[in-house]
Amino acid sequence: MKPGFSILILLAALTVLRWMWNIPWELSPDEAYLALCGFSPAIAYFDGPPGTAISVALGIRLAGANGLGASLLWPLFAFAASLALYQLTALMNGHRAALAITALLNLVPAFNQAAVTPSCFMPLAMFGLGFMACTWRAVETKLTVWWIAAGLCAAGGLLLSYLAWFFLPAIGVALLASHRWRHLLIGKGFWIALLPPLAVLALLLWWNAQNGWIHFIGGTWQTALTLEWLRFPSGIVDASIALSPLVFLAIEAGLVVALRESHRTPRAKFLTIPAMTTLLIAGYQLLQGESAYASGMLAACLSLPLLAWFPANLTGITRRTALTIVFASAALWTGTIFALHNAPQPLVSAPVGRALEKLRAAQPAEPPLFLIAQNAPLASALALQLADISNVPPGHPPVYVVESPYADSQFALWPRYDQFVETAQTNGETADDPFTEQKGANLFLGRTALYITTQNPNELPQALTAAFASHRHLAEITTPSGMTLHVYLCSDYETLPL
Repeated sequence: MKPGFSILILLAALTVLRWMWNIPWELSPDEAYLALCGFSPAIAYFDGPPGTAISVALGIRLAGANGLGASLLWPLFAFAASLALYQLTALMNGHRAALAITALLNLVPAFNQAAVTPSCFMPLAMFGLGFMACTWRAVETKLTVWWIAAGLCAAGGLLLSYLAWFFLPAIGVALLASHRWRHLLIGKGFWIALLPPLAVLALLLWWNAQNGWIHFIGGTWQTALTLEWLRFPSGIVDASIALSPLVFLAIEAGLVVALRESHRTPRAKFLTIPAMTTLLIAGYQLLQGESAYASGMLAACLSLPLLAWFPANLTGITRRTALTIVFASAALWTGTIFALHNAPQPLVSAPVGRALEKLRAAQPAEPPLFLIAQNAPLASALALQLADISNVPPGHPPVYVVESPYADSQFALWPRYDQFVETAQTNGETADDPFTEQKGANLFLGRTALYITTQNPNELPQALTAAFASHRHLAEITTPSGMTLHVYLCSDYETLPL
């Protein structure tokens, strides 16, 4: 059987298995939050570019509000990422090497976990590997169409994570470092490839300018330059666990040899510079105390083709024997992790949603009661389990979070129940009142709400108790996880006092 056909059969089987894995699971609060964001398509969200949220929402539209729906597209992303790696490796080192390296990728624990769990990593890996494969085609064939494809891959990556900004600059450095390719930097292909990602980046920056630059105000120059080196050892341990220890060591060995060969092997140089760039970004994020999961896993994906430079003889062990041991250990490691996996019970399920709707229906009010939850994950999980959202105003979330001056989620950017909106002046009011720049009104004044929380009565936040004229404990709902949700009836909203 030809290697190309074999890899298609393997990846198709893995895709089906990954779908089957997700069938029993319910939505997690984080998945519900992503879906709620994605149901309101936007250029970007509070947490970053829109690709992950919109992909989760699309999956739920197709397969329902459950674990399979939330992750429906992720096995397909893994399929496409594996094909891109296969194409990249086959172009450089032949189909047999490509088959082996692609199979190894699908044995890595972190890759398999990312293939069944919604996050930006898997589609980012798909676009990153696709970008590398298209760029290599462009470099070898000199065809503009491959540069265009590479630019579209870079733009797709930016729709998922700002990490994709380095794709074209890293390749630019690789081209600059080679006498054979340096002239391509002044060719039209490379500059055409820049246009799609620059367009996406311009849209993201425009959105940030409209929303207080929320993606870039997490620190100062001092914090950006402060590195905590004591995090490095634990980061190495985490990376070896995520990849499996022998795969981690094999990648490092291939990377070291490829670095040594890069000055005389253009293929090694082409692969090494983007892989090292991603690795440096991951190291910086680790030392900053940020999550380096996406950058670290992307660095591993970009480094896997470097296993073609794995030492032919390693302390008396042949390359074939060493890689066989690496493959077997990765399969065992991944199998053990998935066998021991015990998904937590969902915080909110369909019965919880029905119980909440029954409580709301039992409290007749005009206008109808609105819902407030303790935090964004709980509000999102509840919102996706509500059968009737016909009373939700256009653009508003089905469930609000407690009012706060601190913005920590997309809920801060959506319309809020504590928000004043501009209203037109009545006939009796003068238009030139020097003390009134605009007239505003709160549409929720006097209304009643249900507050859903894990907090006991003596733990309720002042933002709730001071904003409503009265409140009382109404009911308790037990979730599938065994947690108790308290429901409070909060009457006559007055807004918080100044």
